[in-house]
Amino acid sequence: MKRRMILDLLLVVLSGLLVLCFQQDDQRNNQSQLDRNGLSENSLIITGGKKLAVTPLIKTLASSDLDNFQLQLIDNKDDNFSYIYIKGDVTEVMPTVSGRLLNANDFQSEVPFVLLGKNRLKEAYKPQSQEYFLKNDHYLAVIGVIGTSGDYAINNHIFISLSPNQSDQNLMTTDFRVVYDPKEPNSAQTKEIIKLFDAKKATRLVDTSSVQRERQGWFQRSGILLTQAILIFTVMATLAWIMIYYIVLAGRGFDLGGFLKEQLRLKLLGQTAFHLFLPTLLGYFIGVKIWSASHAMVILGLLLSFDVVALLITFLYLTFSRNYPRLQQAVDQLNQEEFKH
Repeated sequence: MKRRMILDLLLVVLSGLLVLCFQQDDQRNNQSQLDRNGLSENSLIITGGKKLAVTPLIKTLASSDLDNFQLQLIDNKDDNFSYIYIKGDVTEVMPTVSGRLLNANDFQSEVPFVLLGKNRLKEAYKPQSQEYFLKNDHYLAVIGVIGTSGDYAINNHIFISLSPNQSDQNLMTTDFRVVYDPKEPNSAQTKEIIKLFDAKKATRLVDTSSVQRERQGWFQRSGILLTQAILIFTVMATLAWIMIYYIVLAGRGFDLGGFLKEQLRLKLLGQTAFHLFLPTLLGYFIGVKIWSASHAMVILGLLLSFDVVALLITFLYLTFSRNYPRLQQAVDQLNQEEFKH
């Protein structure tokens, strides 16, 4: 029993470690984007624009055919502060510590909302359960705290949502660095944005080499994760084999008096399933609770597939192995001895 508990604990640790490996892979692949405060490799800086009021521009963007983009207005005096407007579907890389991210309703709301970098949390005002951030003599509700482990720019950033339904905040485009980030590059839409801001041109936020690296396929970018996952599952397979060995062959440790042969097989399969699924699922949920990984369902699928394969191998072993009939004979002999007593 003690040996099985140790094996269970090791499976819990390895399952949690798999979640950690995926989380670290997310950070490696998204490091540049985290330092760009969620802006993708498609981002363009709109330069040479005239002094325009921001509120009418947001109203125009909301009613236009332009879709699937985010617009960030980065304060010229503070790189860690941005107004943000999102329309349609975009790929956001903003890991949450608590609360939630901005959604489509927030970008239609009459009041602005705040996302606060975890290192700026001390600047929030919390009279009761709700946190607020003071901006221009107005207390704005903080709906989420963002950030991740490591020294990333996003940990120090503050985002305030923009909406076509908000009252005029007297914001002017010349006070900000305007960054347009489409989900997919589109020259026609870019020209429309340049025209809308009465600007001269749009230049890349990200250098060409970074763009090429960030557009690589998963296998090209995640070789380290693949190696780690293979190593973890190799160790888990070894531990599972040892576990199955103890369960199937240590028959004398079972209370099997009176069991029929088929019931014995079900008993052994049940024990095996318990010692596979419980530790791996427990390790998974602990790992997801501690480390946020964007591919949580992929991790869960891998662990469940591992458990199912191990259980199937156990079933085949119990059905076709020569050792199993010998175990049945030993149990029958034990039952006969108990009957005599």
